[in-house]
Amino acid sequence: MRKTALEKQWDDLMSLCRQERELQDAGNHPRVLKLISREIDDLARAMAFTERRIVTRDFRAERQGDRIVSIVR
Repeated sequence: MRKTALEKQWDDLMSLCRQERELQDAGNHPRVLKLISREIDDLARAMAFTERRIVTRDFRAERQGDRIVSIVR
């Protein structure tokens, strides 16, 4: 099954969030952490998440089966 553009963006966002959390937990690589955080902010804005959700990293998606059909803004 081919991924939609939304699903690809969602997967990228979730991957970046995992990387951000790992870097925060490790407490090192502050420059890489800053770059990853900026990428998350930019991608989340492109996906039309609200600033509150971006700041709190509270990203949610609505699914139908295995497919992502929309995001909760």
